[in-house]
Amino acid sequence: MVEKIFSILKLILPNFFIKFINRLFKRNIVIEGNYKNWSDALKKSLGYESNVIFKKSKESFLKVISGKAQYERDSVLFYKKKINNFLINILVGIKNKKKPLKVLDFGGSFGSTYFQNYSILSDKKRFHWSIIEQPKIVQFANKQKLNENLNFFSDKKKYIDKYRPDVILFSSVIQYLQYPFNLINFFIKKKINYFIFMNTPFEKNKESIKIQIVPKNIYDASYPIRIFNENIFLELFKNNNYKIIPNSHPNEIISGIVFKNFIFKYSFSKK
Repeated sequence: MVEKIFSILKLILPNFFIKFINRLFKRNIVIEGNYKNWSDALKKSLGYESNVIFKKSKESFLKVISGKAQYERDSVLFYKKKINNFLINILVGIKNKKKPLKVLDFGGSFGSTYFQNYSILSDKKRFHWSIIEQPKIVQFANKQKLNENLNFFSDKKKYIDKYRPDVILFSSVIQYLQYPFNLINFFIKKKINYFIFMNTPFEKNKESIKIQIVPKNIYDASYPIRIFNENIFLELFKNNNYKIIPNSHPNEIISGIVFKNFIFKYSFSKK
């Protein structure tokens, strides 16, 4: 009930006042510390695979598919439709008119992005949406009655064997993986046409590992987070024949760290 009230307040109060309330009630995400490696940060945190996260996200997911809420993000329920115009405009802009656009939403939880943009993405003639997630999420989601253009997988190789995506979306997820570049290189070798990275933290000249602490009003959790070296990150795609598509989506700053959005398009080599 409390969270529903806060969701309503977000719709009617100025943004600066909402930020003040979040600070007052300690409802802000905190990113802190510097750790030598991922293992050290993991020892000092609860980890992203915590059952607390799974249980609360599962409960929110059930409310969404039963129509009690529009969508959820990090288990927080939203009761009013709010399309992510930035993402939808990108997907619509690159879509081939003759066939559905195949999107892989890596780490997409229980379909947070899909259900937020349900009125558009549920159209099976236009989109085919797949999510790769932890096995326990996939097993639970696949037991529910979902749209036929929404699919869950736990194995990226099995997914690739069945579908070749046109787009891979990493929406606030790649920074929480222990070996992100192994995963990125796996998909780069497949020469996927587009990569979309949303809400991803970067530094200019270094890389660091910290711990992200989630506000207790969401759930009691903490986990390692990687702040990427932006130059190295961009160079990886450039060296593999990807070019950056400019975008005007505003950056977000959390605990002094800049979270950015990048879109990469594969350009066929002329060699």
